[in-house]
Amino acid sequence: MKYDSQLAELKNLLPSAKSILIAIPAGADVDKLAAGLALFLTLEAAGKQVSVVSDDAMLVSHTHLFGVDHVQKTLPSTEGGNLTLTLEGVAASDGTVPALEKLDWFAENNNLNLVFHVLPNQTFQPARIIPRYQGSGFNLILVVGAANLNALGSIYQANSQVFSGTHIINIDIQPANTSFGQTNILDSQAASLSEVVASVITDLGFTLDSDSGSNLLAGIFDATNNLLDPKVTADTYMVVAGCLRVGGRKPFDSAQGKPAEVTTIPQQPTYDWNAVSAAIGQKSVPQAQPVPEFTVPPVVAPTRDQSQASPEERPLEEGVVSETVEPEWLTPKIFKGTSLG
Repeated sequence: MKYDSQLAELKNLLPSAKSILIAIPAGADVDKLAAGLALFLTLEAAGKQVSVVSDDAMLVSHTHLFGVDHVQKTLPSTEGGNLTLTLEGVAASDGTVPALEKLDWFAENNNLNLVFHVLPNQTFQPARIIPRYQGSGFNLILVVGAANLNALGSIYQANSQVFSGTHIINIDIQPANTSFGQTNILDSQAASLSEVVASVITDLGFTLDSDSGSNLLAGIFDATNNLLDPKVTADTYMVVAGCLRVGGRKPFDSAQGKPAEVTTIPQQPTYDWNAVSAAIGQKSVPQAQPVPEFTVPPVVAPTRDQSQASPEERPLEEGVVSETVEPEWLTPKIFKGTSLG
């Protein structure tokens, strides 16, 4: 298993995790979106309550991805979670609050009042009160393809308290990633994020289906220029084979109804055949001699030499048969023999 050591803690947390958030960065390309949606489909199929968010509008080029209609622009409301009110400057260095006797609360109309009972002759005056949410109902947050939390845009900026109290799984291939998660699956050598997510899914013991496999294939083909990227390795082809095996479909050009054409034609290498022959112990390959260009000879119309007689004018002794028949040839001939049988 490729990422087994990084996933050890996550394997312990997943069985009890009921609500999971998948966060995709703003401006995500096909690879990042496909990887996040593959995780969404896989976890949902495993019976988890999963939400997927991205601070971005989905483009027409994303509509072929399965599950894209589930992407939300705002954090969904969930049940549970803790709200902490931090009162700065009221606690002693040892963690005690000597000025405070007890704390009560009661409801009034639509308000909740907190009553801090202060001891006589003591001062209880917070410098600032800070509300902070912890968990907000999510047991796990999977951040897919973000170099840092700020890359999530308003998803993080408007809900930083949600991220601060939840176990974050950071999955990325960017070298500039800040390792902000409690669990970090980082592989800058991978050809695509979809390739990494495919390995994560199988390493966690989940099974790919045709829809998640199709998404991963779309991400891999998009990130690698149809598998022409130099980062493509045997592992990439193994992932592609696994996705095809479960019924995943390779991305198609929707306009043409055929596989997308390669935009870059690789230059064919040239070989020094003499060097190749020397390496295997053979003599040098003789250089081919250039073939001379064939020239079609001109066609010359025949001309008759006026001084040369025509066949009709030539004498018989020159081997030319005259077309005029001699008279004696038409006279019957009688042959006589010296003896009769």
